[in-house]
Amino acid sequence: MAKQPGVVVGIDLGSRFIKAAEVRVGRPPIVTNIGIAPTPEGAIDSSGVIDKAAVAATLKKLLADSGISTKQAAFSLAGQNSVVVRILEVPRMSPAELRQHMDWEIGRNIPFADTRVQSAYEVVRRPNADPNSDNMEVVLAVAQQDAIDSLVDIADKLGLEPYAIDVEPLALARSLLLTQPDMQNQNVAVVNLGAESTSIDIYSQGLLSFPRILPTGGNMLTRAIAERLMVSESEAEQLKVQLAEVLMDQIPQSTSPFGVPGAPTGGFYTPGFPSEPTIAPEPSPFMTPGSFLTPEEPQPDVPPSPFAEPSEPEPATASEPALPAQSPTDPRKVEVFHAIYPLLEELVSEIRRSIEYFRSRNLDADVQMIVLTGGGAIMPNLDQFIANAVGIPTVVGNPFKGVQLQVKRHGPEYVAANAHLMAVAVGMGLHASF
Repeated sequence: MAKQPGVVVGIDLGSRFIKAAEVRVGRPPIVTNIGIAPTPEGAIDSSGVIDKAAVAATLKKLLADSGISTKQAAFSLAGQNSVVVRILEVPRMSPAELRQHMDWEIGRNIPFADTRVQSAYEVVRRPNADPNSDNMEVVLAVAQQDAIDSLVDIADKLGLEPYAIDVEPLALARSLLLTQPDMQNQNVAVVNLGAESTSIDIYSQGLLSFPRILPTGGNMLTRAIAERLMVSESEAEQLKVQLAEVLMDQIPQSTSPFGVPGAPTGGFYTPGFPSEPTIAPEPSPFMTPGSFLTPEEPQPDVPPSPFAEPSEPEPATASEPALPAQSPTDPRKVEVFHAIYPLLEELVSEIRRSIEYFRSRNLDADVQMIVLTGGGAIMPNLDQFIANAVGIPTVVGNPFKGVQLQVKRHGPEYVAANAHLMAVAVGMGLHASF
């Protein structure tokens, strides 16, 4: 069995930014360095790494500039279309019977044209579960071989040892829930707003109970702005960065998502849900070099989110009345909001539908908190908008809240300003701590 490393660098290869976080094992764990660099254009998309040489060169410079020297790396699988993670309910059986059964399940759950995959499974052991029940839960992960090989090749180019290859929902659980006692015992929905995709992962007492990926993200907001304002996508991206904000006094009352049940018909809608939900596992170290293949990917990429400077927000609750915003002086801000509002409305609908599905499967449980992370998380008033619409307190997640910070190359302002982008990287760095 491989020796447990004392320091791990967590690496999150997003379609907009590449992020790295060096974490030392401890109680609490210690984040010693972090770094962020723009992803080379076209190098990573929803299918995974496209240009390994460009990604390796960018990551090499990022690690050097950030003062990260450890060779033990935990990679997050890049590209949400390269991996499937599901929680399956199967009859209780012996390990030998389960091994045979999962061979059949793996073949049944491969959605890829290329059947060269690696897979892993593990029995989910939830607190307070009845050990004598007829059924048990098993988490299954299936990843495309090419996606894993890409990460291994990048590690080889940089002289890194891929200590683990993991999926984003498990990393998010470690950085946003397991290190934070006030979150560990709650049912929490984490919404990771990426550039290419958005994930909605619901956790029960720190264990992943329901994962879902929506194939839309911040890039769709950019395209909506470009179409409405009739500008190029590059200009629309700048307008989104500078002006995107939820204008509470501009929400169209006739189409407000507040309290309106049902599913949307476009944008963030995923056909087939909830009859075939993509369910993921509890946080567990099952994706290590010896068990979950050599490394793979999925889960939404974390997008750049320069919507605003982040600050430590107060939890927004449904009971708080929406305060009327001042009339914006910039008419373009109003135009930008009207361009993106239909997509924000659909996002709220998908969050609500996911929570309703969780409730239907857990009749004695309810979601108590929504945590936003990723590039779009700090759009002004987005947390209040979601809280009002869904009726659940909503906050922007802080992956540094439950760890000790000894970041050498960057000051506290840099760390705070980029916290919303670092949840996956920090969670990967925490791999050896949990």
